[in-house]
Amino acid sequence: MKRILGALLTLVACSFHSVTHAEVYRIGIVDTVSLPIVEGSRDAFIKELDRIMPEDDFEFVTVNAEGSFEKAAELVTRVIANENIDLLVTVATLATSAAFNHSDTGTTPMLFMTVADPIGEGVVNAFEQTSAKNITGQSHVLAASVKLDMLDGLLSASDITKPVKIALVHSSYPSSRNLARELLALDTAYPNVEFINVSTPFLTGDNALSHMSTDIVNQLAERAQALDGYWLSTGPLSQAEGLVEAIYAKTSLLPIFGENITSVQQGALMGVVSDAESIGQTAANTAKRILQGESPNSIPVKRMDKYTMAVNISTAITLNIPIPSAYLKLAKHHVYQ
Repeated sequence: MKRILGALLTLVACSFHSVTHAEVYRIGIVDTVSLPIVEGSRDAFIKELDRIMPEDDFEFVTVNAEGSFEKAAELVTRVIANENIDLLVTVATLATSAAFNHSDTGTTPMLFMTVADPIGEGVVNAFEQTSAKNITGQSHVLAASVKLDMLDGLLSASDITKPVKIALVHSSYPSSRNLARELLALDTAYPNVEFINVSTPFLTGDNALSHMSTDIVNQLAERAQALDGYWLSTGPLSQAEGLVEAIYAKTSLLPIFGENITSVQQGALMGVVSDAESIGQTAANTAKRILQGESPNSIPVKRMDKYTMAVNISTAITLNIPIPSAYLKLAKHHVYQ
């Protein structure tokens, strides 16, 4: 009898062990560049994945392409070939483009985040569609037309009698360039807005952002008398530390629209953005679906559905543009002065 009981106890113990044994997932993460939104969304992704899959363990292999498409392609090859990963996560546009266009990704599941324009990068032909390759993700940026609608609503509430002349500041970084094209294409549909194109080449390496910022400041200084403000497009420039202050010091110009909350805190009239934490959390929930068996190319690529609006009262007063109560209500805790 004791021998039978002993065998039963052993069987129960083995069964319990098999039920509670954690799955170990190995995830490769390729960052495009070291910027706050890239690092913040990646860290939020890791934290959220641990939270929503508590019974499982994760090993993360994180590498950085340092703003180079060529290096991103090399890192994608290395991570897939050598790291035995269950999921490849790319953060921002260059790393995502490198993964999508790489010939060696094969059947490796891929997930992107912090990509403004997956359509422009060829990942899908339109939002709400699935990709031809084994990749999915969400754009963290609102459609250009929605942003312009919101800005136009703000300007229409004022007593302006002529278009607000806005320098459209961007670099040749893919997401920045693509958004600028979208905005310029819509320019004539919004009589309250007149865009003036101001661009700089995207640079990599040490002090790249500093050189890009200096070029933009100098260009704006040359045109300052003909401008009412500027729109700082998405991409690396929008993450450049001190750029808003540097522009103001040399030109007295303020941003009309900012692509991150920091820009609004520093003086942008308004902004509508997704924060890094929301980006990472959204990606983690998609990653869970993939790790539990769904194929990335069965999950449609979408825009995120959570955005934060921010407004700056001081800038509104300076520009003599009243902010409607509806905008203040939307901004909630992100009203700055």
